[in-house]
Amino acid sequence: MFRWLQQKDLIVQGKRLLRLYSYYSLFLALLLLITDSIDSQNIIMGGRLPHIFLIASSLYVVIAALFAAVASREPDPQQATSYVFIEIALLVTLMHASGGLETGFSSLILIPVVIANLLAPGILGYGVAAWTTIAVLYSQHIAPFSSLQAQEVVNSGLYGALCFVLAWVTQTLSRRLNSALTLASDQADRLQRLQRLSQQALLELPEGIIACDANERILFFNRRVNNWFNLQEQQPLPATLRNIQGEVHIANDQSTLIVRKIRLSGDANGDFLLQIEDSSRISAQAQQLKLASLGRLTASIAHEIRNPLSALRQASQLLSESPEIGLNDLQLTRMIEQHSMRINRTIEDILQLSRRRQSVLQPIELSVWLSDFARLFRQLTDGQQYQLNIHCPQNVKILFDPNQLQQVLDNLCANGLRYAIKSSPDNARLTLVVTPVNSLQVQLDVIDNGSGVSGEQRAHLFEPFYTTEHHGTGLGLYMCRELCEANQANIQYHPIPNGTCFRILLKNAPIQE
Repeated sequence: MFRWLQQKDLIVQGKRLLRLYSYYSLFLALLLLITDSIDSQNIIMGGRLPHIFLIASSLYVVIAALFAAVASREPDPQQATSYVFIEIALLVTLMHASGGLETGFSSLILIPVVIANLLAPGILGYGVAAWTTIAVLYSQHIAPFSSLQAQEVVNSGLYGALCFVLAWVTQTLSRRLNSALTLASDQADRLQRLQRLSQQALLELPEGIIACDANERILFFNRRVNNWFNLQEQQPLPATLRNIQGEVHIANDQSTLIVRKIRLSGDANGDFLLQIEDSSRISAQAQQLKLASLGRLTASIAHEIRNPLSALRQASQLLSESPEIGLNDLQLTRMIEQHSMRINRTIEDILQLSRRRQSVLQPIELSVWLSDFARLFRQLTDGQQYQLNIHCPQNVKILFDPNQLQQVLDNLCANGLRYAIKSSPDNARLTLVVTPVNSLQVQLDVIDNGSGVSGEQRAHLFEPFYTTEHHGTGLGLYMCRELCEANQANIQYHPIPNGTCFRILLKNAPIQE
């Protein structure tokens, strides 16, 4: 069915206005009918044609009630405009039955004219004014079948002109109002979108954010904070986060949190933000920068040292093959070659560390991964007598670069196996024990039954180039620590009786919902 007025055609999108106007019309219709019932002598209204007034007022009540029922559910501009035309016709009839323009109905008729021009666009709004003018002229000068009075014709014409003036003024104001409302609606929509984007950005930040008022009550916090604290909005801050000034460091579940208080500039309410960072993540970022700088340095060192070292080793080999060399000199050439090979191994280890690619943290299911590691490690150490035991619960997942975790455990297990065989050749044992610490960390212990580490050596375990063996480079444990820090993990020596234990605190992989 063709509809000549749609919701989008309205100047003012006034669903609430339509409802209020429907209630006004019903109230006016009931008031007219009740007044006519009380005024039995038709002194107040309906004095010219009382029967017509009663019929028109009764019909007005029925139609207004129907319109109010429709408007209360879903206002429709088509029905609303049609109702205005009918209402004006009924009001003009009531005006005619009461005596004409001199009665108060002339003012009541102007109200639907204004409402119609608030809601309807130009031509239709002026059409309502024209319909009102024609209805008034007909009721005043044609329906009575009386002679035309000049003054009455002038009054009717002025009234019609007033209807058109009201239509023009109302539409002009309504267009400006609609423009302001549209701008306000667009701005409100834009602010809501920006608010949603800002809130989502805060929720996804790697740092923890807590917004508080001047009384240190929580206004907002993102998901990251839930990993460290149990918070609720509109509740006071935990005791550890109160009265913070500047930057402080807080110990929390075997990690250190860096908390900064940020005051909002230009805010008179005293609101502020607490920015919380995990020091391990910052250390991992610093570690990546350190590895990159070390890579550039060692590339230059390799070029400057390896070439002369190769020439020195080759010269030593040629000299040892000379038939004129004595036994003592031959011993010296062998010493030169051995130390050259040791220096070359040190350079190889440094180059391996400097060429380390950036860590790519991935979820690893430890029980499965450790089983594969044990199988590969046994293949690499085939021929050596030892036991390798793994104790790992099911469904324990961590975040770590798989290749770098392989290198860390290769180094720790190789060192542990060497000392275990040296201490107990017939009963060498390696044990890997996985223990969940909390929702954030998992503990991995690498244990051997070697001779352990003396108190003097513990302070230097992870220092580069520190070694107790003549053929070692002293970079193994240093590389393990660097790789762990690059993966937001931590490695420590844990003293135990009758053996050695290196404990790695790994980052727990978040549960995928």
